[in-house]
Amino acid sequence: MQRRFPLNEKEIAEVVRLLKEGKRYAEIAKMLNMSVDAVKRRYYASKKQNEESVSSYKLGGDAKDRKILMQADEITRLKKEIKNQHRENIEAEYINEVLGTIANTKIEPPNWLLNTKDNKKEKEVLMTSWADWHAGEVVYKSELNGINEYNMKIFERRVKRLVENTIKLSKNHGPGNYPGAVVNLLGDMVSGGLHEEHRKTDEMPPHDCVLRVVELLSWGLTQMADAFGKVYVPCVCGNHGRTTIRPEYKQYVHKNYDYLIYKILEREMKKANENRIVIDVRESNEVLYKVYGTSYLAVHGDMISKGGGDGIIGSLGPIARGEIKTRGRASSSGMEYDILLMGHYHQSFWLPRVICANSLKGYCEYSKNALNAPPAPPTQPMWFHHPRYGITSRWEIMVEEPVSSSTTTTWASVFDPTK
Repeated sequence: MQRRFPLNEKEIAEVVRLLKEGKRYAEIAKMLNMSVDAVKRRYYASKKQNEESVSSYKLGGDAKDRKILMQADEITRLKKEIKNQHRENIEAEYINEVLGTIANTKIEPPNWLLNTKDNKKEKEVLMTSWADWHAGEVVYKSELNGINEYNMKIFERRVKRLVENTIKLSKNHGPGNYPGAVVNLLGDMVSGGLHEEHRKTDEMPPHDCVLRVVELLSWGLTQMADAFGKVYVPCVCGNHGRTTIRPEYKQYVHKNYDYLIYKILEREMKKANENRIVIDVRESNEVLYKVYGTSYLAVHGDMISKGGGDGIIGSLGPIARGEIKTRGRASSSGMEYDILLMGHYHQSFWLPRVICANSLKGYCEYSKNALNAPPAPPTQPMWFHHPRYGITSRWEIMVEEPVSSSTTTTWASVFDPTK
């Protein structure tokens, strides 16, 4: 039996090259000084090599190829993470550069919040929460069956009505003789391009929104100071303001557009020598303060609970669970509170221990398509705090003109089924 040795790779390559040039087997055999069968064996060997190479990349492949693909995917993923980290670092550096040398001065609530008696008349403190403004976001009316729409023009109009209606209701329907007002800024003041769909559809970039929100807040708080004398402003940051792809819990506020808004606002108040307005923003991203002995804790609300709601009670479940967890954590760290102030859920809730603010943005595509939630008008909460009786009255400040189909002028009527 004739013994066969492994074929020479160079000879195989040479045979293939000559065949591609159009040479015949006999010509190649003569040129390479070998038999025609030897030429054919080298040709068939090259075909077999090609078939094995192709089959290894068929569906499934072999273990070696799968390992190579896994390594390539891992390299791609790591490159993407590094790129995202670079972007986040650039955003953080920009914010720190804009803030410059603004001092983190320790802020204490104004003394007038602690006065509990007045010989003539007990004064009630006006309190309100401004939350979830989402400046820059666009809500399309056509996608909500005409229920709501939102853009920068509507946003500015609603802020104006919010301030005007707050002052009007307090003067015409409130107790009057106010020692001052508390305006809680509860975060998500800008859309921030948090999700991919926002980055595609937002009307303005985040930094432009920051500047416009600062201008409107400066105007609004000045109007409140003109109306009520003194304004205390506890500030917390929301999730939409963060500049990182995922939440980062260390130095959270320093990577957030809301923090940038508050610190610029604080600087503007100092430049204008506006001593009536106290801006209180803290690195812990929560503010504990007292009004007439009642403790309030201001948070945004995105971190109080990780669970979601359901189709029956909606956001009430996570809010109630989150409040219990927050109360336990706050009590064990010496920060006991009586009432938790929050936003985030874009729903108005007046609970025994929680006041949850609605949003200025109002009903949106996410509410309709993701949550299947019923539409509600955009509002912000307002209430009065009495030195002895606590919260006496509660209001939802409407920021749009009410739409009513009723044309009757009768102030009250009784339903008669016989007619």
